[in-house]
Amino acid sequence: MKPLITDTQFRALAEKCQEGIATEDERKAFDEAYLLLMNRHTSWDTSLMGEKDAVRNEIYEGLFDQVHQYQKKGRVYSIGRYLSAAAILIIVGISAYFFLMKGNHKDQSMASNIVPGSNTATLILGDGRKINLSDAENGALVEQTGIQITKSADGQLLYKVQATDSNADQPLTYNTIETPKGGQYQVILPDGTKVWLNAVSSLRFPMSFASAPDRKVELTGEAYFEVEKDKSHPFKVINEGQEVQVLGTHFNINSYKDEGAIKTTLLEGSVKVLSTYSGKGLKPVEVIIRPGEQAILNQQGIDVVKKDVDQVIDWKNGDFLFQHESLREIMNKIGRWYNVKVIYDADVNTGLTFSAQISRSKGIPEILKILESTGEVKFEIKGSSIKVSKNQ
Repeated sequence: MKPLITDTQFRALAEKCQEGIATEDERKAFDEAYLLLMNRHTSWDTSLMGEKDAVRNEIYEGLFDQVHQYQKKGRVYSIGRYLSAAAILIIVGISAYFFLMKGNHKDQSMASNIVPGSNTATLILGDGRKINLSDAENGALVEQTGIQITKSADGQLLYKVQATDSNADQPLTYNTIETPKGGQYQVILPDGTKVWLNAVSSLRFPMSFASAPDRKVELTGEAYFEVEKDKSHPFKVINEGQEVQVLGTHFNINSYKDEGAIKTTLLEGSVKVLSTYSGKGLKPVEVIIRPGEQAILNQQGIDVVKKDVDQVIDWKNGDFLFQHESLREIMNKIGRWYNVKVIYDADVNTGLTFSAQISRSKGIPEILKILESTGEVKFEIKGSSIKVSKNQ
């Protein structure tokens, strides 16, 4: 299989071809990428790849976004030529993905017992009791202060209010649901709000919101929220350094410490993001974001950027969708989902970017092979660790 090229390499090659200064070898590399695409799929397998027009439209929408970003930086290209060139890179990447999915790969160097994550979590009750949700049987788990907690067969934890009037007089009692590395879970809160927890995350919330002026929960890690509307009781998500206030909306919060910032992305409605960092020279900052926008918060303030929401909630939809993501960002996600430790050689460029899409249910060798096909990096699996090296 011909190697793929990285995003950075491709942009450099496309720019040279556009300006007419590409060498014969560079033009040949471009032609080989085109031939690879043509030879790889003489026919389109709809059952494997999806509807051809839908896939093409999705690719072109992403490419137009990239063109506009480059134009804002003062570079103006022929959009038609840029799209035809860039489409080859992305479709070749997709081509390699489908090729790997169809092939029977038993590379012994990649052999390992590492498996994808699953619906795994621990529920910690207000009295300190812990319930392993993987081991617990489906059905009613416990009843507390008029609330019945039920586990469903499809990996949901449901809080059902049984006695609203008595709950209003009860003091707040908190539960916490935690997911480990290689775990995810969905919980339906007492007010009907749906929350999907990604790996290595936790959500602390009251057993009932009846006696509180607002619906306040505390999050670490990453979660996607579909908030039930209640104008008289605003919903608030508290992170270390941030508070998000909503009435009813769909949004995702990524607050992993190893990501370096808290990222709040809105899919529907509107939310207010408030920085709660304090200290010398720092002032509270707040912004209101709209659908398709992401608030990026650190101790210096909040930046708002446009974002592809499909990429943000790829994990909820069962995929890895990497769009110009750095090697470190990608390996952080892989490490959390497959419960592995990632070790880098000193000379590895962790800022190298990649684009790919693959199901989170697949084995880790397929993902690593796609990254290796760029010719930039190589991987070695040892037990529950992955060593990343520069391809010499």
